[in-house]
Amino acid sequence: MASRYKDVCESEEFLSSIDADQLLNLVLRDDLISPSETFVFKSVMQWIKYKKEERMSAAAKVIGAVRLGLVDIKDLIRELNTEDMKQVPEIQKLLLESLVYNQIPSSSTFGGKKIMPRSNGLVLVAVTSKIQMKYFDVKAKVWKPLITLPVAPEINTKYPYAVTFGCKVYVGDGSWVQCFDVERNVWEFKLVSSEVISNLCSIGDYMYSILSSVSQIPERYNIAECRWQRFTKVNIKEDSSNSFYNSGGTVMHSNLYVLYGHKMKVQSSWQIQNAVLHCFDPLKNRWEKKAPTCQPHFGSTLFVVSGKLYVAGGCVSVLESGTPVGKPAPVEVYDKENNTWSVINQSRIPPNKLGAVEIEGRVYFIINKFPIDSGIRIPPGELYPVHLDEWQNLRKVNEKAAPCYMPLKSESLNVD
Repeated sequence: MASRYKDVCESEEFLSSIDADQLLNLVLRDDLISPSETFVFKSVMQWIKYKKEERMSAAAKVIGAVRLGLVDIKDLIRELNTEDMKQVPEIQKLLLESLVYNQIPSSSTFGGKKIMPRSNGLVLVAVTSKIQMKYFDVKAKVWKPLITLPVAPEINTKYPYAVTFGCKVYVGDGSWVQCFDVERNVWEFKLVSSEVISNLCSIGDYMYSILSSVSQIPERYNIAECRWQRFTKVNIKEDSSNSFYNSGGTVMHSNLYVLYGHKMKVQSSWQIQNAVLHCFDPLKNRWEKKAPTCQPHFGSTLFVVSGKLYVAGGCVSVLESGTPVGKPAPVEVYDKENNTWSVINQSRIPPNKLGAVEIEGRVYFIINKFPIDSGIRIPPGELYPVHLDEWQNLRKVNEKAAPCYMPLKSESLNVD
Protein backbone atom coordinates (compact mmCIF):
# COMPACT_ATOMS: atom_id res chain seq x y z
CA MET A 1 0.00 0.00 0.00
CA ALA A 2 2.85 2.38 0.77
CA SER A 3 4.46 1.79 -2.63
CA ARG A 4 1.15 2.37 -4.46
CA TYR A 5 -0.30 5.05 -2.19
CA LYS A 6 -1.59 7.29 -5.00
CA ASP A 7 -3.69 4.47 -6.46
CA VAL A 8 -4.76 3.19 -3.05
CA CYS A 9 -5.98 6.47 -1.60
CA GLU A 10 -8.03 7.29 -4.70
CA SER A 11 -10.06 4.08 -4.41
CA GLU A 12 -13.48 3.80 -2.86
CA GLU A 13 -12.18 1.13 -0.46
CA PHE A 14 -9.66 3.60 1.00
CA LEU A 15 -12.42 6.04 1.94
CA SER A 16 -14.95 3.50 3.15
CA SER A 17 -13.00 0.63 4.70
CA ILE A 18 -9.59 1.66 6.07
CA ASP A 19 -9.67 2.51 9.78
CA ALA A 20 -7.81 5.22 11.72
CA ASP A 21 -5.01 2.97 12.96
CA GLN A 22 -4.37 1.58 9.49
CA LEU A 23 -4.25 5.07 7.98
CA LEU A 24 -2.01 6.32 10.79
CA ASN A 25 0.49 3.48 10.29
CA LEU A 26 0.46 4.07 6.54
CA VAL A 27 1.02 7.84 6.72
CA LEU A 28 3.80 7.44 9.30
CA ARG A 29 5.86 5.25 6.95
CA ASP A 30 9.06 6.83 5.67
CA ASP A 31 8.81 4.82 2.45
CA LEU A 32 5.32 6.06 1.56
CA ILE A 33 5.41 6.93 -2.15
CA SER A 34 3.27 9.93 -3.08
CA PRO A 35 3.46 12.77 -5.65
CA SER A 36 3.86 15.26 -2.77
CA GLU A 37 3.20 15.71 0.94
CA THR A 38 0.33 18.03 0.00
CA PHE A 39 -1.20 15.05 -1.79
CA VAL A 40 -0.87 12.98 1.42
CA PHE A 41 -2.51 15.75 3.45
CA LYS A 42 -5.42 16.09 1.04
CA SER A 43 -5.99 12.34 1.02
CA VAL A 44 -6.14 12.35 4.84
CA MET A 45 -8.65 15.21 4.79
CA GLN A 46 -10.74 13.38 2.20
CA TRP A 47 -10.75 10.28 4.44
CA ILE A 48 -11.90 12.35 7.44
CA LYS A 49 -14.70 14.08 5.53
CA TYR A 50 -16.03 10.80 4.12
CA LYS A 51 -17.33 9.81 7.58
CA LYS A 52 -16.82 13.05 9.46
CA GLU A 53 -18.95 12.35 12.53
CA GLU A 54 -17.16 9.16 13.49
CA ARG A 55 -13.68 10.13 12.29
CA MET A 56 -13.28 13.59 13.85
CA SER A 57 -12.14 11.92 17.08
CA ALA A 58 -9.08 10.59 15.23
CA ALA A 59 -8.58 13.64 12.98
CA ALA A 60 -5.81 15.30 15.04
CA LYS A 61 -3.81 12.08 15.23
CA VAL A 62 -3.85 11.29 11.49
CA ILE A 63 -3.33 14.94 10.48
CA GLY A 64 -0.39 15.10 12.90
CA ALA A 65 1.18 12.12 11.15
CA VAL A 66 1.47 14.13 7.92
CA ARG A 67 4.75 16.02 7.40
CA LEU A 68 3.01 19.37 7.63
CA GLY A 69 6.16 21.43 7.09
CA LEU A 70 6.16 20.14 3.49
CA VAL A 71 2.49 20.87 2.80
CA ASP A 72 1.40 23.98 0.89
CA ILE A 73 0.43 26.45 3.63
CA LYS A 74 -2.60 27.70 1.66
CA ASP A 75 -4.05 24.18 1.67
CA LEU A 76 -3.44 23.83 5.41
CA ILE A 77 -5.26 27.10 6.12
CA ARG A 78 -8.11 26.23 3.78
CA GLU A 79 -8.69 22.82 5.39
CA LEU A 80 -7.83 23.42 9.05
CA ASN A 81 -9.25 26.91 9.57
CA THR A 82 -12.87 25.74 9.31
CA GLU A 83 -15.56 25.72 11.99
CA ASP A 84 -15.33 21.94 12.49
CA MET A 85 -11.54 21.95 12.80
CA LYS A 86 -11.55 24.95 15.14
CA GLN A 87 -13.37 22.79 17.69
CA VAL A 88 -10.30 20.56 18.08
CA PRO A 89 -7.47 22.27 20.05
CA GLU A 90 -4.83 19.76 18.86
CA ILE A 91 -5.60 20.59 15.23
CA GLN A 92 -5.41 24.33 15.85
CA LYS A 93 -2.03 23.81 17.51
CA LEU A 94 -0.82 21.96 14.39
CA LEU A 95 -2.06 24.82 12.19
CA LEU A 96 -0.32 27.44 14.36
CA GLU A 97 2.96 25.50 14.30
CA SER A 98 2.69 25.21 10.52
CA LEU A 99 2.12 28.97 10.15
CA VAL A 100 5.12 29.76 12.37
CA TYR A 101 7.34 27.34 10.44
CA ASN A 102 6.20 28.81 7.12
CA GLN A 103 7.09 32.35 8.20
CA ILE A 104 10.09 31.80 10.51
CA PRO A 105 11.46 28.24 10.11
CA SER A 106 14.28 28.81 12.59
CA SER A 107 11.89 29.59 15.44
CA SER A 108 9.54 26.67 14.78
CA THR A 109 8.91 23.94 17.34
CA PHE A 110 8.23 21.39 14.59
CA GLY A 111 9.96 18.06 15.09
CA GLY A 112 12.39 16.81 12.47
CA LYS A 113 9.88 14.36 11.00
CA LYS A 114 7.47 17.19 10.16
CA ILE A 115 9.93 18.80 7.74
CA MET A 116 11.89 15.80 6.47
CA PRO A 117 11.09 14.48 2.95
CA ARG A 118 10.26 10.79 2.79
CA SER A 119 12.99 8.37 1.77
CA ASN A 120 11.38 7.57 -1.56
CA GLY A 121 8.89 9.91 -3.13
CA LEU A 122 7.21 9.91 -6.51
CA VAL A 123 8.74 12.84 -8.37
CA LEU A 124 7.69 14.18 -11.76
CA VAL A 125 10.75 13.74 -14.01
CA ALA A 126 11.36 14.61 -17.67
CA VAL A 127 13.64 12.10 -19.42
CA THR A 128 15.34 13.66 -22.45
CA SER A 129 17.94 12.21 -24.78
CA LYS A 130 21.54 13.32 -24.14
CA ILE A 131 20.34 16.12 -21.85
CA GLN A 132 20.37 16.13 -18.05
CA MET A 133 17.12 14.81 -16.61
CA LYS A 134 14.98 17.36 -14.80
CA TYR A 135 12.40 17.14 -12.05
CA PHE A 136 9.52 19.49 -11.34
CA ASP A 137 9.77 21.22 -7.97
CA VAL A 138 6.09 21.40 -7.00
CA LYS A 139 6.68 24.02 -4.32
CA ALA A 140 8.76 26.40 -6.46
CA LYS A 141 6.78 25.47 -9.63
CA VAL A 142 9.95 25.18 -11.77
CA TRP A 143 11.93 22.44 -13.50
CA LYS A 144 15.30 21.74 -11.88
CA PRO A 145 18.20 19.56 -13.08
CA LEU A 146 18.77 16.14 -11.52
CA ILE A 147 22.55 16.27 -11.53
CA THR A 148 22.69 13.09 -9.43
CA LEU A 149 21.13 11.02 -12.24
CA PRO A 150 22.99 9.96 -15.41
CA VAL A 151 22.04 11.41 -18.79
CA ALA A 152 19.62 9.28 -20.79
CA PRO A 153 20.87 7.43 -23.89
CA GLU A 154 19.85 8.49 -27.37
CA ILE A 155 16.11 8.82 -28.02
CA ASN A 156 15.07 9.59 -31.59
CA THR A 157 11.28 9.69 -31.69
CA LYS A 158 9.33 12.92 -31.18
CA TYR A 159 7.02 11.36 -28.61
CA PRO A 160 9.00 9.04 -26.32
CA TYR A 161 7.18 7.32 -23.48
CA ALA A 162 8.11 6.14 -20.02
CA VAL A 163 6.54 3.71 -17.54
CA THR A 164 7.61 3.07 -13.94
CA PHE A 165 7.69 -0.53 -12.73
CA GLY A 166 8.78 -0.69 -9.10
CA CYS A 167 12.19 0.96 -8.93
CA LYS A 168 12.83 0.65 -12.65
CA VAL A 169 11.79 3.06 -15.38
CA TYR A 170 11.40 1.90 -18.97
CA VAL A 171 11.81 4.62 -21.60
CA GLY A 172 10.69 3.83 -25.14
CA ASP A 173 11.82 5.04 -28.53
CA GLY A 174 10.07 3.24 -31.36
CA SER A 175 11.22 -0.39 -31.23
CA TRP A 176 13.81 0.32 -28.51
CA VAL A 177 12.99 0.30 -24.79
CA GLN A 178 15.74 1.34 -22.39
CA CYS A 179 15.73 0.51 -18.69
CA PHE A 180 16.85 2.83 -15.88
CA ASP A 181 17.40 1.31 -12.42
CA VAL A 182 16.58 4.04 -9.89
CA GLU A 183 18.15 2.23 -6.91
CA ARG A 184 21.45 1.54 -8.69
CA ASN A 185 21.30 4.87 -10.56
CA VAL A 186 22.33 3.32 -13.89
CA TRP A 187 20.92 2.72 -17.33
CA GLU A 188 20.90 -1.07 -17.30
CA PHE A 189 19.97 -2.51 -20.65
CA LYS A 190 18.07 -2.02 -23.88
CA LEU A 191 15.08 -4.13 -24.98
CA VAL A 192 14.35 -4.60 -28.66
CA SER A 193 10.79 -5.18 -29.82
CA SER A 194 9.92 -6.62 -33.23
CA GLU A 195 7.26 -3.92 -33.70
CA VAL A 196 7.01 -0.12 -33.31
CA ILE A 197 5.68 0.70 -29.84
CA SER A 198 3.92 3.96 -29.00
CA ASN A 199 3.50 3.24 -25.28
CA LEU A 200 3.81 0.60 -22.55
CA CYS A 201 1.44 -0.31 -19.72
CA SER A 202 2.21 -2.61 -16.80
CA ILE A 203 -0.17 -5.33 -15.58
CA GLY A 204 1.07 -7.75 -12.94
CA ASP A 205 4.48 -9.12 -13.95
CA TYR A 206 4.16 -7.94 -17.57
CA MET A 207 4.50 -4.77 -19.60
CA TYR A 208 2.08 -4.66 -22.52
CA SER A 209 2.98 -2.82 -25.70
CA ILE A 210 0.56 -0.38 -27.30
CA LEU A 211 1.49 -0.30 -30.96
CA SER A 212 1.50 2.51 -33.48
CA SER A 213 -0.30 0.38 -36.09
CA VAL A 214 -3.25 -2.00 -35.69
CA SER A 215 -1.70 -4.29 -38.32
CA GLN A 216 1.24 -5.14 -36.05
CA ILE A 217 1.27 -8.10 -33.66
CA PRO A 218 1.55 -6.75 -30.08
CA GLU A 219 3.95 -8.10 -27.48
CA ARG A 220 4.21 -8.15 -23.73
CA TYR A 221 7.48 -8.19 -21.79
CA ASN A 222 7.89 -10.61 -18.90
CA ILE A 223 9.83 -8.70 -16.23
CA ALA A 224 10.95 -11.80 -14.32
CA GLU A 225 11.99 -13.85 -17.35
CA CYS A 226 13.31 -10.88 -19.38
CA ARG A 227 11.67 -11.87 -22.64
CA TRP A 228 9.02 -10.72 -25.11
CA GLN A 229 5.89 -12.76 -25.79
CA ARG A 230 3.29 -12.08 -28.48
CA PHE A 231 -0.41 -11.72 -27.69
CA THR A 232 -3.59 -11.38 -29.73
CA LYS A 233 -3.96 -8.51 -32.19
CA VAL A 234 -6.73 -5.99 -31.65
CA ASN A 235 -9.78 -6.91 -33.72
CA ILE A 236 -9.65 -3.95 -36.13
CA LYS A 237 -9.60 -4.34 -39.89
CA GLU A 238 -7.62 -1.55 -41.54
CA ASP A 239 -7.85 -1.14 -45.32
CA SER A 240 -7.64 1.56 -48.01
CA SER A 241 -10.96 3.02 -46.83
CA ASN A 242 -10.38 2.90 -43.06
CA SER A 243 -7.42 4.35 -41.20
CA PHE A 244 -6.85 4.10 -37.45
CA TYR A 245 -4.55 6.04 -35.09
CA ASN A 246 -3.54 5.18 -31.56
CA SER A 247 -5.08 7.84 -29.30
CA GLY A 248 -3.94 6.62 -25.92
CA GLY A 249 -3.83 3.52 -23.74
CA THR A 250 -3.99 2.73 -20.04
CA VAL A 251 -4.77 0.01 -17.48
CA MET A 252 -7.99 -0.21 -15.47
CA HIS A 253 -9.12 -3.14 -13.30
CA SER A 254 -6.22 -5.28 -14.61
CA ASN A 255 -7.36 -4.88 -18.22
CA LEU A 256 -5.63 -2.97 -21.01
CA TYR A 257 -7.70 -0.23 -22.68
CA VAL A 258 -6.68 1.39 -25.98
CA LEU A 259 -8.48 4.17 -27.84
CA TYR A 260 -8.17 4.41 -31.62
CA GLY A 261 -8.94 7.50 -33.67
CA HIS A 262 -10.69 6.60 -36.93
CA LYS A 263 -11.11 8.18 -40.33
CA MET A 264 -13.08 6.67 -43.22
CA LYS A 265 -12.72 7.31 -46.94
CA VAL A 266 -16.01 8.05 -48.66
CA GLN A 267 -15.64 8.38 -52.44
CA SER A 268 -12.52 10.52 -52.77
CA SER A 269 -12.48 12.31 -49.41
CA TRP A 270 -11.73 11.28 -45.85
CA GLN A 271 -14.41 11.67 -43.17
CA ILE A 272 -13.45 11.87 -39.51
CA GLN A 273 -15.19 9.31 -37.29
CA ASN A 274 -15.54 9.08 -33.53
CA ALA A 275 -12.78 7.18 -31.76
CA VAL A 276 -13.41 3.59 -30.67
CA LEU A 277 -12.37 1.98 -27.39
CA HIS A 278 -10.97 -1.56 -27.24
CA CYS A 279 -10.35 -3.62 -24.09
CA PHE A 280 -7.85 -6.49 -23.72
CA ASP A 281 -8.35 -9.14 -21.03
CA PRO A 282 -4.94 -10.75 -20.21
CA LEU A 283 -6.57 -13.80 -18.59
CA LYS A 284 -8.53 -14.62 -21.75
CA ASN A 285 -5.96 -13.24 -24.24
CA ARG A 286 -8.88 -11.57 -25.97
CA TRP A 287 -9.87 -8.09 -27.18
CA GLU A 288 -13.39 -6.71 -26.90
CA LYS A 289 -14.71 -3.71 -28.81
CA LYS A 290 -16.38 -1.10 -26.64
CA ALA A 291 -18.44 2.02 -27.37
CA PRO A 292 -17.22 4.86 -29.61
CA THR A 293 -16.58 8.26 -28.05
CA CYS A 294 -18.98 11.19 -28.46
CA GLN A 295 -16.53 13.05 -30.71
CA PRO A 296 -13.31 12.25 -32.65
CA HIS A 297 -9.99 11.98 -30.80
CA PHE A 298 -6.47 12.03 -32.26
CA GLY A 299 -3.28 12.32 -30.20
CA SER A 300 -5.30 12.22 -26.99
CA THR A 301 -4.43 10.80 -23.56
CA LEU A 302 -6.33 7.95 -21.93
CA PHE A 303 -6.04 7.69 -18.14
CA VAL A 304 -7.85 6.58 -14.99
CA VAL A 305 -9.17 8.76 -12.17
CA SER A 306 -10.97 7.19 -9.18
CA GLY A 307 -11.61 3.97 -11.04
CA LYS A 308 -13.08 5.65 -14.13
CA LEU A 309 -11.68 5.96 -17.63
CA TYR A 310 -11.17 9.45 -19.11
CA VAL A 311 -9.81 10.79 -22.40
CA ALA A 312 -8.41 14.32 -22.67
CA GLY A 313 -6.10 16.36 -24.88
CA GLY A 314 -5.47 15.89 -28.57
CA CYS A 315 -7.54 17.18 -31.48
CA VAL A 316 -10.64 16.25 -33.46
CA SER A 317 -8.82 15.77 -36.78
CA VAL A 318 -5.57 14.38 -38.18
CA LEU A 319 -3.24 14.90 -41.15
CA GLU A 320 -2.13 12.13 -43.51
CA SER A 321 1.11 11.95 -41.50
CA GLY A 322 -0.86 11.19 -38.33
CA THR A 323 -0.28 14.63 -36.79
CA PRO A 324 -3.36 15.81 -34.82
CA VAL A 325 -4.88 19.07 -36.09
CA GLY A 326 -8.01 21.18 -35.69
CA LYS A 327 -9.83 22.25 -32.55
CA PRO A 328 -9.09 20.55 -29.22
CA ALA A 329 -10.96 17.32 -28.53
CA PRO A 330 -13.38 17.36 -25.58
CA VAL A 331 -12.84 15.66 -22.23
CA GLU A 332 -14.94 12.50 -22.05
CA VAL A 333 -15.64 9.85 -19.39
CA TYR A 334 -16.47 6.20 -20.00
CA ASP A 335 -19.33 4.50 -18.15
CA LYS A 336 -18.23 0.87 -17.92
CA GLU A 337 -21.56 -0.48 -16.71
CA ASN A 338 -23.58 1.07 -19.54
CA ASN A 339 -20.78 1.04 -22.13
CA THR A 340 -21.27 4.71 -23.00
CA TRP A 341 -19.20 7.90 -23.21
CA SER A 342 -20.23 11.39 -22.14
CA VAL A 343 -18.59 14.83 -22.48
CA ILE A 344 -17.37 16.58 -19.31
CA ASN A 345 -18.09 20.30 -19.07
CA GLN A 346 -14.92 22.41 -18.67
CA SER A 347 -16.52 25.73 -17.68
CA ARG A 348 -14.12 26.34 -14.75
CA ILE A 349 -10.92 25.89 -16.77
CA PRO A 350 -9.68 29.17 -18.33
CA PRO A 351 -7.91 29.30 -21.73
CA ASN A 352 -4.37 27.98 -21.25
CA LYS A 353 -1.42 26.28 -22.94
CA LEU A 354 -0.97 23.65 -20.25
CA GLY A 355 -3.55 21.19 -21.50
CA ALA A 356 -5.43 21.80 -18.25
CA VAL A 357 -8.65 19.85 -17.74
CA GLU A 358 -11.06 19.41 -14.86
CA ILE A 359 -11.99 15.89 -13.81
CA GLU A 360 -14.10 15.24 -10.71
CA GLY A 361 -13.12 18.59 -9.24
CA ARG A 362 -9.41 17.97 -9.84
CA VAL A 363 -7.17 19.82 -12.28
CA TYR A 364 -4.91 17.73 -14.50
CA PHE A 365 -2.31 19.03 -16.96
CA ILE A 366 -1.63 17.07 -20.16
CA ILE A 367 2.09 17.61 -20.89
CA ASN A 368 3.67 15.65 -23.77
CA LYS A 369 0.61 13.35 -23.69
CA PHE A 370 1.23 12.60 -20.00
CA PRO A 371 -1.47 13.35 -17.35
CA ILE A 372 -0.19 15.28 -14.33
CA ASP A 373 -2.31 15.72 -11.21
CA SER A 374 -1.67 19.33 -10.17
CA GLY A 375 -3.09 18.82 -6.69
CA ILE A 376 -5.56 21.65 -7.38
CA ARG A 377 -9.02 20.80 -6.09
CA ILE A 378 -12.09 22.81 -7.12
CA PRO A 379 -14.66 23.14 -4.31
CA PRO A 380 -18.20 21.94 -5.13
CA GLY A 381 -20.39 24.79 -6.32
CA GLU A 382 -17.43 27.00 -7.33
CA LEU A 383 -18.59 29.32 -10.13
CA TYR A 384 -15.32 30.97 -11.16
CA PRO A 385 -12.38 29.71 -13.26
CA VAL A 386 -9.39 28.33 -11.36
CA HIS A 387 -6.13 30.27 -11.24
CA LEU A 388 -3.39 28.59 -13.31
CA ASP A 389 -0.78 31.33 -13.78
CA GLU A 390 1.66 29.92 -11.22
CA TRP A 391 1.89 26.68 -13.24
CA GLN A 392 3.10 28.23 -16.50
CA ASN A 393 6.64 26.82 -16.03
CA LEU A 394 5.27 23.29 -16.30
CA ARG A 395 5.06 23.76 -20.07
CA LYS A 396 8.75 24.76 -20.22
CA VAL A 397 9.99 21.25 -20.91
CA ASN A 398 11.49 19.76 -24.06
CA GLU A 399 8.73 18.53 -26.39
CA LYS A 400 10.77 15.34 -26.92
CA ALA A 401 10.95 14.62 -23.19
CA ALA A 402 9.18 11.61 -21.69
CA PRO A 403 7.45 12.66 -18.43
CA CYS A 404 7.01 10.05 -15.71
CA TYR A 405 6.92 9.66 -11.94
CA MET A 406 10.11 8.22 -10.47
CA PRO A 407 10.57 6.98 -6.88
CA LEU A 408 13.56 9.16 -5.98
CA LYS A 409 15.33 9.52 -2.66
CA SER A 410 15.05 12.95 -1.09
CA GLU A 411 18.81 13.59 -1.31
CA SER A 412 18.57 13.38 -5.11
CA LEU A 413 16.52 16.59 -5.06
CA ASN A 414 18.88 18.69 -2.97
CA VAL A 415 20.29 20.58 -5.94
CA ASP A 416 20.42 24.25 -6.85
